Amino acid sequence: MAPIAVVIATVGRADALQVCLDSLVTQTLRPAVVLVVHSGSDGETRQVCDQDWAGKGLPVEYFAYPHKSAALQRDFAVRRTAQPLIMFADDDMEFEAGWVAALARVLDGDPAIGATMGCILNQRIAVPTRLWRLYRRLVAPAGRAAVPGAIIGALVPNGFPLDAEAPLPAEWVGGCITLMRRDAYLSVNGFAPHFRGSSPGEDLDLGYRISRQWRVLYVPAARCLHHQSPSGREGIGRHQYLSMRSRYAFCRASVGLGTLASLGHITLWAAFQTASEFAQLRRGRLRPDVFHALWGRVRGGWSCLGWDPASEQFPEWHDTHA
Repeated sequence: MAPIAVVIATVGRADALQVCLDSLVTQTLRPAVVLVVHSGSDGETRQVCDQDWAGKGLPVEYFAYPHKSAALQRDFAVRRTAQPLIMFADDDMEFEAGWVAALARVLDGDPAIGATMGCILNQRIAVPTRLWRLYRRLVAPAGRAAVPGAIIGALVPNGFPLDAEAPLPAEWVGGCITLMRRDAYLSVNGFAPHFRGSSPGEDLDLGYRISRQWRVLYVPAARCLHHQSPSGREGIGRHQYLSMRSRYAFCRASVGLGTLASLGHITLWAAFQTASEFAQLRRGRLRPDVFHALWGRVRGGWSCLGWDPASEQFPEWHDTHA
């Protein structure tokens, strides 16, 4: 099996990172190196990385990075390693001991497979509600609305059967649960440079583009837990602003739709997302920040007018600092 570099983008969650690295030490197939790219200002994250991980058979390299962008941080690390296989992880992941081996076994079985991703036991994509089934029927080509692993409309992923045992084809990958050939990553020029902040959808977009040239498989035998922070990387308004831009960029740059079609897709998605949030009123669970989310979507959609995602470039620091 070819050597594996684990890439972890973090804003500074040292306690979670400790758990993640501890779970990588226990792997039956141990990675060759872990690259931690830190965009936060805390000192604790560096202290975790400076522990004697090499003495445990898991070398850890630390990089400080000035831009808070999961996509840019990950791309920065990938381009600074020569390892032929890349495993993407978040700092708040905890992997079962057979995680890497299960993904690598499938990837190694066929050179046409560009990426494999595993199962997050505590965050599986639920069966769509009636509202979101309607969305899928409206925007998906005939017969694709319910295809497992498909990307529908404005960057909406379909999940997988909960009882799946064998690997299944997919059009997307998860940014914290994926093992990928570096060649596959570079064949599509990696993450798109237009992603900023929490980079919502950067992994779905990457997986979609890779799936046009390589096989991408979901491997339910690889299992992990995601101890996700409820606060995330940013407020809900900012997140929804970036989400609208990500979805527009996906439609324009990755799918190749025209400007009006792309604007139509994100407007329809925003309408369904807003309806879904206000539907919680019937259950007495309306989020207190729902209006911040709505305003974020309005601002995000407006910002796409006249924007060409293909014109974006990586920051100069990103390209010139190792």
